[in-house]
Amino acid sequence: MSDLRQRTKTTTMPAPDAVARTPGATKLLYYHNLEEWRKDNHYILSGYVPQTNSFKKCFDSLFYVHNETVNIWSHLVPSLIVLAAIYVYVNDYLVIYPTHLGWEKFNFLQFGIAATCCMGLSSIFHCSKSHSQPVSKFGNQLDYFGIIIMITCSLISIILFAFYDEPVAKYGFLSLFLVLGGICSVLTLDPQFATPTYRPLRSAMFILFGLSGVLPVAAATYIYGLETAIERSNAKYLVGEGFFYIFGAVMYAMRVPERFTHVEVDEETYKKSPTAGKLDIVGNSHQILHVCVVIAAYFHWCALLGCYHYLHQKTLA
Repeated sequence: MSDLRQRTKTTTMPAPDAVARTPGATKLLYYHNLEEWRKDNHYILSGYVPQTNSFKKCFDSLFYVHNETVNIWSHLVPSLIVLAAIYVYVNDYLVIYPTHLGWEKFNFLQFGIAATCCMGLSSIFHCSKSHSQPVSKFGNQLDYFGIIIMITCSLISIILFAFYDEPVAKYGFLSLFLVLGGICSVLTLDPQFATPTYRPLRSAMFILFGLSGVLPVAAATYIYGLETAIERSNAKYLVGEGFFYIFGAVMYAMRVPERFTHVEVDEETYKKSPTAGKLDIVGNSHQILHVCVVIAAYFHWCALLGCYHYLHQKTLA
């Protein structure tokens, strides 16, 4: 790590002593040595994979440590597990009631597909973002599109169970969330929207889209009463889900905690600083966001199971 903490003041391509070598002989760059299009978070000082212009070299970066390693693996592993786990559960362990309607498994699986897409696209983006500017931009758009899929399908999955016997509310909210998801998708396809300038707007958009899930809870409270609405939606898990999504998004937007360990110093002072670059590899805001997304997905799964059991034990009983 001491090698990683060397800095120069130049903004040109680094000399050999301005980079760090990984065991695989790949040189990692510092923020000030990056091409302008790659400069996103100036609080992350080191550990950048050089521009590769090669998908093979991007793939090779899976197997050495750099500042995207945690971002890649924190979503790659869950994306490989979640859909298979849900498929096995709904086919082998899900309680099948006499009132079984036939489409419930699909509702669970569409959430699993959405979670797989979200985390899979995220890991692909973080693995390939060092390829080139066009690939990075496209990957960034796919990353945000995956988030939109996740939010939309999560909301829809709850609506299908909680409002099964209220077709007006059910189809009204389904339409609303599909429209909101479509609007967010259109914005995501705008390359300008993916630039660092619009980071606060991106975070606000996804937070507001996620908070739109409060509307069905309010409607359920009006239709069924507070106690029944809480039971139907398994609200305790939805609250937990919302907390982790919002917490992760706020940390990402504010660049916390790395902004508090950032040090702008000369090279010699930087080498001796106990905090400079401390969170470059592990513990920065984007990694916290990734972990929060995984936890929130688990909370949603718990909420969805509760809604399923309520549907058959009470609504259809």
